[in-house]
Amino acid sequence: MRRSMLVSILVAVSGVAVSAWGHGSLGGDFGRRPPAGLRGPRPDGLFQQLVFPCRSECFDASRSCIDTPRAAAVSCAEGVCATEIDAARTACQADPSSADCQSARTALATCAQPCLDALRSALDACQTTLDACLATCGTT
Repeated sequence: MRRSMLVSILVAVSGVAVSAWGHGSLGGDFGRRPPAGLRGPRPDGLFQQLVFPCRSECFDASRSCIDTPRAAAVSCAEGVCATEIDAARTACQADPSSADCQSARTALATCAQPCLDALRSALDACQTTLDACLATCGTT
């Protein structure tokens, strides 16, 4: 739980949002939902891979690219912000919307800022690599 809470806080605080990954770009939903009676995994990712194999490979590589810096940011924050993590966990357990929780999260964000900066830099590099990959694909 500690790791998932920290990851949530890191992502929320850093505002990590890579534009190409928003609103289904990675899943390739083509702006549609699967038919109502369809059960199991959504076929959209499969269709994306079949119809746009080059783009699908770019997105797969991009997902892999972000895993390492994200894990490094968590490890970084765990290493330098243990006290702040514990304080946030304690303050936020009872009421995540409380002033104490918000204050503890702010303190954690301040402590983890160097980790977040490194994460942002790495994610920017991943975005650049993704953009270049997609540019080589054209429309296929």
